[in-house]
Amino acid sequence: MHDSDKTYRAIGRFIFEFSQAEYTIRHYLAQEIGLDEEHFSAVVESYDVGVLCTVSKEVFGKSRAKSNAAEINALINDFRALSDHRNRVAHGLWVPFKDGGTVHHVPRTNLKSRMAADQAVVLEKLADKTCDLRAALDRAFSRME
Repeated sequence: MHDSDKTYRAIGRFIFEFSQAEYTIRHYLAQEIGLDEEHFSAVVESYDVGVLCTVSKEVFGKSRAKSNAAEINALINDFRALSDHRNRVAHGLWVPFKDGGTVHHVPRTNLKSRMAADQAVVLEKLADKTCDLRAALDRAFSRME
């Protein structure tokens, strides 16, 4: 496998894992508020990640026992932090064949240009972390305390 192929694979895997974790939050939020499936797209899928996280923390903070709500809140915070990586991946300028996969990105939060190398390795680790996070979210949401 060429270095560029490793970068392409890592990008795809991270985006896939992120989307799975995001959908897990959307699914359980809709379930928690008793949202009819016919309204799912119009309501829950219309939220960007920031709004999804804020709304979810608010809802689960009120609907769950304190310890379960705290666990869910912490996991959603971890997911929100991964969103910064997702934005870098989705909005960055990629050079997949340079230095193990290089990305150039300018975050909207500070407008300071950043370049990062060895992204194939970084994204594979982030994909693993995101996969583990999705499983932890599923367990926490499934606990009805």
